[in-house]
Amino acid sequence: MKNFGYLPKGSPRAEAQYSQDSMVDALKTVQKFGNIPQTGVFDNNTLQLMKSPRCGIPDVDRNVNTRSKRYAVGSRGWRKRDITYYIANWSPKLGEEAVSNEIARAFAAWSGYSRLNFKRINDPSADIILAFGRGEHGDGYAFDGPGIVLAHAFFPDEMGSWGGDLHFDDDEQWRVRPAASEDGTDFYSVAVHEIGHSLGLAHSYVPTSVMYAYYRGSTPDIQLDYDDILGLYQLYISQHLESDHIAATEPITTTTEHIMTEEDVEVIETTKVAPRKTTTERSYQVTYEGDYETVEDHQRHQSEDYNEVAGYPESTIPDICDGNFDAISVFRSELFVFKGEYLWRLSKRGIIQNGYPVKFRQLFWQLPEYVKKIDAAYQREDDASIILFSGKQYWVYDGYSFIENSPRPLTDYGIDEGVDAIDAVQVWGKNKKVYLYRGERFWRFNATSRTLDPGYPHNIRRWRGIPSHIDAAMTWIDGKTYFFKDKLVWKFDNLLIKTDDRYPLPAPQYWMGCPEKLDTVWW
Repeated sequence: MKNFGYLPKGSPRAEAQYSQDSMVDALKTVQKFGNIPQTGVFDNNTLQLMKSPRCGIPDVDRNVNTRSKRYAVGSRGWRKRDITYYIANWSPKLGEEAVSNEIARAFAAWSGYSRLNFKRINDPSADIILAFGRGEHGDGYAFDGPGIVLAHAFFPDEMGSWGGDLHFDDDEQWRVRPAASEDGTDFYSVAVHEIGHSLGLAHSYVPTSVMYAYYRGSTPDIQLDYDDILGLYQLYISQHLESDHIAATEPITTTTEHIMTEEDVEVIETTKVAPRKTTTERSYQVTYEGDYETVEDHQRHQSEDYNEVAGYPESTIPDICDGNFDAISVFRSELFVFKGEYLWRLSKRGIIQNGYPVKFRQLFWQLPEYVKKIDAAYQREDDASIILFSGKQYWVYDGYSFIENSPRPLTDYGIDEGVDAIDAVQVWGKNKKVYLYRGERFWRFNATSRTLDPGYPHNIRRWRGIPSHIDAAMTWIDGKTYFFKDKLVWKFDNLLIKTDDRYPLPAPQYWMGCPEKLDTVWW
C-alpha cells in the first residue's frame, strides 16, 4: 500500500501511528482502484487483488493537494509531435523481431488520437528508450522477480534523461498474443499501458481504460477508452505544442489517417512537419540485468481523496432500476442510457460495462455546467457524429470536441420556435430519417438535405400502439425500434408497422438487467 501511494511512507515508529480510520480509508481506495467491493476490510478479494500482476507506477500521489481530472494526467507531456524511440535490448523469450513488431503496434494504438508520430531509430539519444532488465537495473526502481510488477515507465518530464523510458521485467514469462489456456504475459498489452505513462498519463480507476493499473490478460486488439482519449485531448489536442510552429521553409505534408476504435470512427486531417532532431544528450548505458519494478516515488498523479480522483460525489447516482430514463441511444453498436447527470453504457442488453455509471460530463466534458440532463441523443448515419439535445439546444460531438458552432438551436431541425425541448429522438432503420418527439407530436427530418419533411409534425398515433409523451426512443442492433415511457418499453416492428403484441414490458428488467421476476416470459 505504501509502494502504490495508498499510505504515506515513514519510519517504523511513524507507521505504528496509522489510525484505524486511515487504514480503512486506504483499503477502500485500493479496492476502488481494483474495481472490487469497497469494504474497507482486508478480505479475500483484496488479498487476491494485491497478488495480481500490475504496473509498477503508484496509483495515488498523496503529496498532490489539487484535484485531478478523472482521466488522470500525470505530467506535462511531450512538447513536440515527432517522438523517436530506441530498443536497447530485448528479452530472449521474445526475440528482437517480436519486440520490434509488437512495440510498433503498441505505439500505433496511441498515435491516432494523440496526433503524435513515433519513429524507431538506432540511436540511444532517442526520446524514449525501451529495455528489459531484472532486479536492480540502474534507475533506482528495482524489479521484484516473477509476478506482481510487470513493468514501469517514466513520465516525459520525470527523472532527467530517464524521462519517457519503458522498462520491462525480464523475469516475467513474456509471450506474443498467448492463448487463454497458455501461461505467460502478453508483451503488447503491457507495452500499450506503459506507453500511456510515457506520454504523460497516470493510472485510471476505470477498468475499461488502457490506463487501468492491473493486467487483464492478452488483449490483441486494444482500443482506447473515453477515459484515455480525454487524457490525450488534455495533453496533445487542446494544447499548442512547440513543434506546431511551422517555419515557412519547413516541408509540410498532409495525410489522412483512418482511426477506428470502440468509441469513435473518425477520418481526421493532420498536418505533419519534418521531424526535428533532439539536441539533448543523454548518458545511457545499456547494461540491463533486469528492468521492472515498483516505481514508488514516480511523479504523482491523483488526489489523496478518492472522491476527488473519481470526480463526482458517491451519493447522487440515480437508481436506474426505477426506469424513467432521460435518453437512450446506440453509439458504435453500444447502448448508452442517460438519467440525471449520469450515463450507463451497455455492450449487450442487460450487461452494464464495468466502471459505469459515470457522469455524462466525464465523456462529454466540454458541455457547459448549466446542462444538468440530456433530453435525447442519436448518432448520425453519415459522419458518425453524436448529437446531444438539452432544452432548446443541441451539440454535435465528433469524438474529440463539439463542432459546427455548438450549441445550435432546435429550430435547425425545422421544429417550431415555441418548443422548449424534445422528449426523444431516433434514426428509423426503415428509411434512415431522424424522428424527433415532443408530447403528442413528432417531426421527421431528412438528414441528407438537412430539412424537415413536408407536412410535419404529425400526431404520435401514427406509430400504432405507442403512447404519447414518451421518455426515449432508439433503434437497436436487432433492427427493431424501442420506445420508453416511465418504467415500460414498447417494441415496434418496422416491417409490420405496428407494436409487438407482447409489449409493453418492464424496461429496467428487460434492458438494464435489474432484479425482479417478470410475469411475462419475454426471452
